[in-house]
Order: sequence, then structure tokens, then C-alpha cells
Amino acid sequence: MEFVFRTPGQIISGIGSSHSQEHLSSLSIVSPTLIISDPILDELGYLDRIIAALKAIGMESHIFLEVPPEPDFQAVEAVLEYANRKSIQSVIGIGGGSPMDVAKIAALLISTPQPLNQTYGVGNCLGQRLPLVLIPTTAGTGSEVTHVAVVTDDKGEKSPIVDAKLIADAVIIDPKLTEKLPPKITATTGIDAMVHAIESYTSGVRKNIISDHLAKQALKFLTENIVTAYHQGDDLEARGNMQMGSMLAGLAFANATVGAVHALSYPLGTNFHIPHGESNALVMMPVLKFNAEEAFQMYAELSMHLFPNVDLSDPHMSCEYLLGQFENILTEVKMKSNLSTYGVTKSDIDSLVTGTLKQDRLLSYNYRKMEAKDIRDCFLKII
Repeated sequence: MEFVFRTPGQIISGIGSSHSQEHLSSLSIVSPTLIISDPILDELGYLDRIIAALKAIGMESHIFLEVPPEPDFQAVEAVLEYANRKSIQSVIGIGGGSPMDVAKIAALLISTPQPLNQTYGVGNCLGQRLPLVLIPTTAGTGSEVTHVAVVTDDKGEKSPIVDAKLIADAVIIDPKLTEKLPPKITATTGIDAMVHAIESYTSGVRKNIISDHLAKQALKFLTENIVTAYHQGDDLEARGNMQMGSMLAGLAFANATVGAVHALSYPLGTNFHIPHGESNALVMMPVLKFNAEEAFQMYAELSMHLFPNVDLSDPHMSCEYLLGQFENILTEVKMKSNLSTYGVTKSDIDSLVTGTLKQDRLLSYNYRKMEAKDIRDCFLKII
């Protein structure tokens, strides 16, 4: 049994932990530090509490809020220019996947100037990064614990950067930061996290005993709490469980990879600007059903873990039950199920297939080999 399992230096969890002077003073960040976030979190007052706590422990901080919902190369260039003017020595990323991904890249490129386009791909980052702390405010991306950052390049394509140097020194999980998430964001980010757990467990490569256990526990947290968090946003227990599920799923897929659900979702984001969680929700079921023909035993294992009180002795029946439960959750949290609701027509399918085939790395990780015809069939099933 050979594998390498990568994790952040430390993970801190608890209500109010994001602005705890005790926790912040224990971290490796040095002054001046750059807080990368977005205007909404600033308006909610979350950043004020962190800035006040940093000031109380003698830390100078600066804020950069110009991060778009889908991070692009312009945002990276802007934050690097700002950081250089402020002589930044450490980075804190707080928000959803976009601010955290930008924070990862910034921490690296502030310290080691390198053209952004040379970092795309696997293991292409040079030098070392600045001290980095990540604080998620959604329960979905898992970006806080991964060594992956995704940025839209100058050609409009989503370009992943995969490198162990992007792993944070510390992660802070504070359920209070997700309390005011709108139901739709709760749903889309939660579904994204579920996909991370499912795809890592059924990965065609690099899955291992640690990622499997994390994926199963993550999926249990997520499936048991997403509906409650969606309908009762002030339920901090459900919120905390969703964050924990998202983080565990992030650890799982960072070490075992994701697959075809993500591959099909990327061109929907690029071509039609559909948010990542929504695009994952759209293609989730057709891809899982395609994979189930060969991965049914692993789906059965997940089903038996999630529903121990249901007679699921037959693997095929167990697999079908699991997929049915996933469909119920998608309905319960009001996820759209048709591409046409986003203006996608049959005439767009060719470009979506072409865009998916460009994600050859993700497709190669999928448990069942997926050809152009299979991709087309998946899109046609949800048109």
C-alpha cells in the first residue's frame, strides 16, 4: 500500500474561532498580512472582527476585495500589484473557493515572482510561498485544505494549478461564518462538496484508505445536514456539520482526485457562466448513472455506510437506492435539473463536448472511461 497524503499544517474548528486572538496569535502569519475576501463578507462585518483581533495582537493588515465569483488572471495580477505596494509578508484568504484560490496563488507569487501561465498544470510552481491561512465561509469547495487553485486564463479557459506548495499552513473552520449564507448558496456549495466526496471515493486513481474513510464520513455529514441547513440557516449544528463535511471531502479529493462530474461542469461555467456548484448539480446524476455500470460496488459501499438500517444486501439494489436518495436531495434543495433553464440548447452540445474533452486530466481520473459519445449522451439527458 503506497500513497502520499497531504494536509494543512493545522486545522482549527469552533464557533468564533476565526476572530479568536488566542488562535490567531498561534499562527505562522507575520505582519503586514493581506486579507483576500469579497465585498459581501466585508458588508456582513466578518472582516471587521478579524481585523480587530489581528490589531489586538499587534498585526498590521490590509484588505483586497476585488475577487470575482469565478477568479481570473486579471484578479491575480491586481492582487499581486496591491500586495507589492503594501510589502505584504503573509496572506489570509477568507470566503468561498474564489477568494481562497486567489489567496493561495497570491501567497506563492508574491514570494516567488513567476508568470501565472507557467504555474498551470501539475507541479509547476517555483520557489516557496508566504505564510498562508485559509478561512472558508461556505461549506462546499473544500479549497481550504487542497493543493489546487483554479483560475480562468487569458483565453477564457479554466486552468487548474496543482502543487503541494498551495497547501495552507493553517485552516480555521468557524460555523458562524456560514450562518447568513442564502439557501441557494447553501445548496450549491453543499452539492459541490457531496460531489467531491463521491468522486474521490470512486476515483480511478490515487484513492487510498485515508481518503476513503474521509470521503465516507464527509458524505454522511453532508447528506444528513444539507436539507436542514438549506431550510434552517440559523441551525449552527447543521452548519458546523456541513463545514466539517466539506473540509473532509476536500481532504479526500485533494489526495484521491475528482472526475467526470467536474470535467463536464467546467465548460458550463466557461461557456455559460453557470456557477460551479450549480453546474456540478446539473451533470451530477447523468455522470453518476454512467459510472454506476462499472462502479456499482463502490456506490453500494457508500449506500450501506449512509443507510445502515435499510436492507441493501444486493449491490445493484444498494447502488440504485443511493442514486435515488441523491436525486431526492437535489429536489429538496431546489437544484435546477435542465440545461435549457440556463439558455443551453442542443446546438450548444458540440461545444460543451469539446470543452469537456479539454479536461483530459479529470477524465483520466474517472473510474469508467468516458468517450465523446458518452459525454454527449450525458448532456442530452439534461437538455
